[in-house]
Amino acid sequence: MTESPAALSDRAFMDVFLDLVLPPNGGVPGAGALGLSSAVVAGLQSDPLLGPMVGGALTAVREAALAEHPEGLAGMTPEAGARLVEARLAANPFVMMGLLRHLYPAYYAHPDVLRGIGEAARPPFPEGFEVEATDAGLMEKLQARRRVDGAI
Repeated sequence: MTESPAALSDRAFMDVFLDLVLPPNGGVPGAGALGLSSAVVAGLQSDPLLGPMVGGALTAVREAALAEHPEGLAGMTPEAGARLVEARLAANPFVMMGLLRHLYPAYYAHPDVLRGIGEAARPPFPEGFEVEATDAGLMEKLQARRRVDGAI
């Protein structure tokens, strides 16, 4: 019997799984459809604390999905896939938190998501946001305090 690859090595599984976690909604695509699995996997593989825990849990989810359907999550309805994932991960909420630690930054930085939520598809700087002018008097008070206290 050959051993199946870990979930993090199975891009098709990861794409379907990420679409279950952050599904398409209105004009915003799902996380799996955006091809974010490689960025998420790279983040998890470089995370010595959360990476192994999340990777092991996702492998258990993948194996359970394959036991339920020959095509795994890809062959299941989104509802059935979501139920399976929830059942498998319910005992350890840190798995989802560890995954989201790497998924959210990749997802919400993607130009298609930014456009979908009504933001400009670019970083906020250098054009950035309006910043109120600094009150020079406050800065002078801080500098005077530094001279009195002798702090750097």
